[in-house]
Amino acid sequence: MNMKKQKISLQVFFLALICCALCACQTDNALSQTTQPQKSLQQLLEEQPIDDTHDAFLIDTGGELGTLLVAAELAMENKDEFGTRDITFSVWNPADMEQPIQIFSEEFMMGVAPEFHHVVDVNFDGFQDFGYLFFLGNQPNYCHYWLWDEEYGQFKYCASLSEISQAVFDPERQVVTGWARSSGAGDGVTTFHRWEDGELVCVRRVESFSPWEEPSIVRVQDRIDGELQQVYREEFPWLGEEPEGQEAWRQAQHRWCDLDYHGEVE
Repeated sequence: MNMKKQKISLQVFFLALICCALCACQTDNALSQTTQPQKSLQQLLEEQPIDDTHDAFLIDTGGELGTLLVAAELAMENKDEFGTRDITFSVWNPADMEQPIQIFSEEFMMGVAPEFHHVVDVNFDGFQDFGYLFFLGNQPNYCHYWLWDEEYGQFKYCASLSEISQAVFDPERQVVTGWARSSGAGDGVTTFHRWEDGELVCVRRVESFSPWEEPSIVRVQDRIDGELQQVYREEFPWLGEEPEGQEAWRQAQHRWCDLDYHGEVE
């Protein structure tokens, strides 16, 4: 009987010893994981592929999540005869790289390249957004834009900005300016936009036309009572191709590109 008790006691002792050893190993593993230094933002960025079909960049949102990593991947197959392809964007929180916090795609006429993305506060709310070039012609060029929504912790697509060529964002005046050149003469369309109740609206449109050996035209529309209405139109006779012959319509175009100008006689 005593021998049986001693045998059981020894079994219990060895089982306890094994359990203690296993716990010690798990503790060591946990400690090694917690003490492992976290990678820097730059290290995470450098680990991302950047080539003919991949791009990656950092965005300091200015919000609770801080700086995020955005990775872009270009689809291999064209969607149509024009060469349109999807680009898929994955948004990662560097503090937790287990899975992206957001994935979205959009159609592009361009590929991917580091110079195609830019980070900017599009709607002047203090949070950083980003744009990606999707069309580049001889004259105008256009970008897709995603705006950071701090409440939902995600980027939201802004369709209206994709219609503005060469958008420039002025936080001081709270104005978004677009410019689409028509020809080498310097004529084209300049638009001015402001955010109203979360929507981007055009508040002025300046159009200039300078055809060869025909009168040049400058036409201006302002937003009045919720819609664009013509407030100015003038034709300028052709005075030759020399710069001085084009001066009059260009001065008119320049004056109306100042939002504080409303046709006052100088």
